Amino acid sequence: MTFYSDNVFFFRHLNSIGGIESFFYYLAKKYSDYDITIFYMSGDTKQYRRLAKHVRVRKYIPPIEIECKNAFFNFNIDIIDSVKAENYYQIFHGDYKAMGIKPPTHPKLTNYIGVSQTVCDNAPYQPVSLCYNPVGIDSPRKLLKLISATRLSHEKGRSRMLKFISILETNNIPFIWFLLSDINPINHPDVINIPTKLNIAEYITLADYLVQF
Repeated sequence: MTFYSDNVFFFRHLNSIGGIESFFYYLAKKYSDYDITIFYMSGDTKQYRRLAKHVRVRKYIPPIEIECKNAFFNFNIDIIDSVKAENYYQIFHGDYKAMGIKPPTHPKLTNYIGVSQTVCDNAPYQPVSLCYNPVGIDSPRKLLKLISATRLSHEKGRSRMLKFISILETNNIPFIWFLLSDINPINHPDVINIPTKLNIAEYITLADYLVQF
């Protein structure tokens, strides 16, 4: 099976957070009109979905062969022998001299890109072209800050809190909820469970709303 794309990027593993993952996201947003495919071998589902809104994202499963105009690698070059390209690029995302390591190389890699002048100056292979990372910051939405200070026993509204969280998520409202309770913590990525304190005035002034259901 052969896959065709004008521009191919490869990264072995898409982490849940990371600088190269951000690089891919901003690249995908800015150049979504271009024919771009990002190949990976494993990774975080949320990162995949975020990228897939803008460009093609494919999991590399051998024996796929890839043909393209431009192939871009970083320190992962696992699939390079399965890629036939007009131009092969290696992108240096970090100062390898400072880290004391060298990225892998390959005879096909004849073009090098550095994301900063320092990276270019200290790149292990030369010559290197300077190309800053694309950046397109999303317009921030207001983060709703909530706080509840309660002994979260069954009569204190825990089920209503869970329902309210569901409503916020359904309406795509970003929030953070500080919960000070000595029992029944709520396991949710946007809920911060804090041990009970006798003085909570500072926490209340931090929040937009004190919620007691």
